[in-house]
Amino acid sequence: MQIIKKFSRRSFLKTTGAFLVGLTGITLLCKYMSPPIEENSILAEANISDIPEGGALIFQDKQLALLRTKETITAISLSCTHLGCTVSLSDDKFACPCHGSIFSLTGEVLKGPAQKRLKKFAFSQENGKITVYRRETA
Repeated sequence: MQIIKKFSRRSFLKTTGAFLVGLTGITLLCKYMSPPIEENSILAEANISDIPEGGALIFQDKQLALLRTKETITAISLSCTHLGCTVSLSDDKFACPCHGSIFSLTGEVLKGPAQKRLKKFAFSQENGKITVYRRETA
């Protein structure tokens, strides 16, 4: 013989509330227990000569691309701002394989569902070397 216990609305709400409070606490604890990422820490380094003019140097493991034109160098994230998939460079634009977002070489959204541009990173140039930092730029 099987006995079925009734679960009251009050019991359900208490249990759900306790679960949500616990989950929130664990999330906050994990967030503040992990070491902070230093914005001035180095993300990547390369020789400027390694970046082809009119092309890019890709760091897949860091989800980073260094783009070089005649006048400028740009350090741009390869992480799609929609859901974080890694975008790829093709036909002078970045394309997200997950949901079809398209970004210009400057990181601006050309086609959604992404709403925000790709992140750009701060960098410095010295003695033919480029150092990219974790700090975002505008």
